[in-house]
Amino acid sequence: MTLRKYQRSNKNQHPHIGNMVKKVMDQKNISQAEVARRLQLTSSSVANYLKQSSLQFGILWNIGIALEHDFLSELMNYYPAEIQFNTQSKLIKELTDQTNTISSLEKEIEIYKNALGIK
Repeated sequence: MTLRKYQRSNKNQHPHIGNMVKKVMDQKNISQAEVARRLQLTSSSVANYLKQSSLQFGILWNIGIALEHDFLSELMNYYPAEIQFNTQSKLIKELTDQTNTISSLEKEIEIYKNALGIK
């Protein structure tokens, strides 16, 4: 069997995704048949996924939803230590959302003040 370039061993080998999925299934005590039912697939299709070292993003996404597990965050643990993650974008979004909420509430207060004749 010929390995694809991404499957060949290298310094930063990616984790075996099928094994990750199997581990979560075991931890949650969810059978292969149950995962297949949730994904509306055959049990043999799920068995094939579990053998794969790599899965397409959409497949991993659907499995994550079926198992109620965040595989994407788990994958972050496998990156080399020197990689910097973009946590600022999440904080900026939260601050922007909070600022928009405050602005909306201030406008609402101003409307009530005007309606009540309060300055």
